[in-house]
Amino acid sequence: MDRAAPLIAQAQEEERAGRWCQARALFEQAIRASTPDSTTPVTDLVRWVGRCLANEGNADAALDTLEAALSIAELTSNPLAAGHAFNTMATIALQRGQADEAERQFLLARQRALHAGDLRLAGMTAANLGVLANIRGDYLEAEQQYRAARSNYGSLGMEREVGSTLSNLGLLYTHLERWSEAEATFQEGIALFERTGNAALRTQLEINLADLWLTRGEHARAQGMVQQALDRAGQAGDAAAIGKATRILGAIASDLGSHDEAERHFARADEVATARGDVLQQAEIARDRATLARRMGRNRDVLQQLNRARSLFTQLRARPDLADVGEKVGNLEQEFVHVARRWGESIEAKDRYTQGHCQRVADLACTIAEHSGMDGEELFWFRIGALLHDVGKIVIPPEVLNKPGKLDDAEWVLMKSHTTAGAEMMADIEFPWDVRPMIISHHERWDGRGYPHGIAGEEIPVVARILTVADVYDALTSVRSYKRAMTHDEAMGIMRSDVGRVFDPMVFAWFEACVVGWLDRSANPAGLLGTPRSVPALAAADGAGAPAPPPPAPAGGEP
Repeated sequence: MDRAAPLIAQAQEEERAGRWCQARALFEQAIRASTPDSTTPVTDLVRWVGRCLANEGNADAALDTLEAALSIAELTSNPLAAGHAFNTMATIALQRGQADEAERQFLLARQRALHAGDLRLAGMTAANLGVLANIRGDYLEAEQQYRAARSNYGSLGMEREVGSTLSNLGLLYTHLERWSEAEATFQEGIALFERTGNAALRTQLEINLADLWLTRGEHARAQGMVQQALDRAGQAGDAAAIGKATRILGAIASDLGSHDEAERHFARADEVATARGDVLQQAEIARDRATLARRMGRNRDVLQQLNRARSLFTQLRARPDLADVGEKVGNLEQEFVHVARRWGESIEAKDRYTQGHCQRVADLACTIAEHSGMDGEELFWFRIGALLHDVGKIVIPPEVLNKPGKLDDAEWVLMKSHTTAGAEMMADIEFPWDVRPMIISHHERWDGRGYPHGIAGEEIPVVARILTVADVYDALTSVRSYKRAMTHDEAMGIMRSDVGRVFDPMVFAWFEACVVGWLDRSANPAGLLGTPRSVPALAAADGAGAPAPPPPAPAGGEP
């Protein structure tokens, strides 16, 4: 009698339920119960213990155990067992971000699978090499490996594995904008799972297809398909699918202008993703909510959701299966620039004399800040703060902003309130870098006679001191309701007389060292420093490109 067999059956049942610790304990009992006549080789049992340890999160112990399984396999001349050990070890390496080591071990696993003539392991290793190529951005190699995996699995009638490979292949085609191939691949997978009755995987493929149609603007088809998937997911209690499908419904409603409906769907999807701890879905939902807020003209909400999305995507940077996270964060940061610029332009639309002011001030202030030694991410967020420095003017009536004569006392108090109003508007937006000192303090003076708080000298944040110089220079060299535009030389003469009173001498020295170069680079139509300037807003490069494909599912496990 094989005393290990019932223990192995129980362990496999525990594995299917995701109870890895209990499964490992049963596999260990099976090892002790094994005899030379046992049906299952000890090398397989040791490998399965390693797999359980990996799923428990104990990667180091898992690798030690798998090394033992590999040694036993090689001592007993069992290339297939060695191949499975290499495949599991490679999966752990991939999870740790060790791509080169993962590739080496996947190739060793595939070599042994082909030597043993085992198409099942050959399919698993091809699928995993496809995942690795996808992560690296080698999409041609990924396609070839996915096709090999599909062929290997298909030869054995492994329909579930064929369907999973079709899902990965369809996602790859979607990324490459090979729309008809993507659609045909998803449809093939859906038909396969409809025939075999695998509702969960069919639902996943339906959601992928709906997302494809949404990307192509085929809203009616996308809505019908995702609603069908949502109904099936609801019946099965599949929370992951419910969350993804609901988010797609929200995106469809947002595209079609049904803003309240979109927000209801997004709120529900976010609730599901939060309950599941699905950070990737939460990040995607926040990005979709930012798009919705932008369409509704709610700039403040756009910035809130962009910040949330960026924070969540940043948490995912360490996940090696999400190679496109850096690209997503980069695209979000470009959207920050666009939103900040659009918001500044919407405020300037109230004041016919200040069009382009925020962009020009941001360009000049960033030039000064860069000259001071600021760079990288700090300089990026400095630009955001500079673009938003006058955001509080949204509360100032146009008749005050455009008044041609001197403001009376009440109007002056109202005008000065834009600094505190702007800071209050940004108070609960958690920027990665604090932009509020720029907004609230850009009218403070070095001698303490500025507003709103009358702080002086180095009490004023240096970012605000830089912004003050750029703001005053643009005000002097631009036409306003109450004055003509000064020439560069006239403005410099006035500003030099205020060094040590309005301006920090050190910051003004930085400004003098770089302003001529900035003017040369900006669009001064006359090309002469001695003429009034009218520098148009400089268009930021749009860094948005084709999105990287969603993370494919690795085939690291065994049934």
